[in-house]
Amino acid sequence: MAKKSYRSFTIISLSIALLLMSSCGQLQRKGEQDKKKTPREVLGFYTEQEGTYPGSQSTVNSEFTNISIIAPFWYKLDDKRPGNLIDSVKANHKRKVIQSAHDKHLKVYMVVHNLLYENVEKGKKVASNVLDNEKNRNVFIQNLRNEINQYNYDGINIDMENLYLSDRDSFSLLIKTLSDDLHRDGKVVTVSVPANTGDSRANPWSPWFDYEKLGRFSDGLMIMTYDEHNPRTKPGATASVDWTEATIRYALKQDVSPSKILIGIAGYGWDWDTTTNKALYSSYAQLMSQKTKYKAKVKWDSRSQTPYFSYVDTNNHSHQAWFENSYSLKFKLNLVEKYNLRGIGIWRLGLEDPKYWTILSEKIKVKK
Repeated sequence: MAKKSYRSFTIISLSIALLLMSSCGQLQRKGEQDKKKTPREVLGFYTEQEGTYPGSQSTVNSEFTNISIIAPFWYKLDDKRPGNLIDSVKANHKRKVIQSAHDKHLKVYMVVHNLLYENVEKGKKVASNVLDNEKNRNVFIQNLRNEINQYNYDGINIDMENLYLSDRDSFSLLIKTLSDDLHRDGKVVTVSVPANTGDSRANPWSPWFDYEKLGRFSDGLMIMTYDEHNPRTKPGATASVDWTEATIRYALKQDVSPSKILIGIAGYGWDWDTTTNKALYSSYAQLMSQKTKYKAKVKWDSRSQTPYFSYVDTNNHSHQAWFENSYSLKFKLNLVEKYNLRGIGIWRLGLEDPKYWTILSEKIKVKK
């Protein structure tokens, strides 16, 4: 009996030892693979709570090891004082968020936009007042430098999405001048640009932006590869993999260095009411709640490599919901590796599938 017990104990011990050796070997191999990978930037756009949508801070707190940079969406162009800024949060809140990020070894870029006015036309006019007037442009750049240095930002993201076509060259000049000045301060300049495929699939606003010049003057081009389908279109993928790849190829054709390209990743989706032809901007959690409520089944669209589902609501309206999840994210990250890009920019932290972060840590080496 004692011999049998000893034999059993020996077999169990050997089995455990083999399992441990196997696990150690796998971990060692993963560590070696990670060392060989090129680090990629993961920029997360940061907002406060938006209605029922959560703010970004909780995601930063839990996932900071998988993030390189946060970019708070706090500033827009002043529509009454050209060259000045309107901020949406108080000074003590800025300091708190920025210091917390720096404590987590994250960089922080201030975002400046020309959005959220009464209408799109006003946003264009406000931007034009800065771009077309040298005095206003200089005031704007000095105000940016002051804000960046006062709050210890590491860089900036210029997010002027609506411009007059006549301001195309003026915008490029602004980025050149801004980069020259901020580089002397040791700061980074990135620019958000609409997705351009060079054909009919391009974002209607994309001709306003000179990829070649912006890529040359700035440190990074944040290409907004989302909203391929949106409230102005029929239901469809937020960003099909072919459309995303076509956008990357167009940027490369414009001589934008891959080391400067970040592709946009949507954390959200759109829920189209096809009865009324309206679409609702929705977080992943909100979409999953609708899926559960209406017992819908998530399907996979092999053409776009993205998920979607359909349902009929309590008012007997038909819906189609298209979104990104951790599985569709893999295909976007494959493009980052395939074209050796700088990284990704997520709009925005707090809306995404929580499993994004597991996939990110598996697929890429996050630059810190």
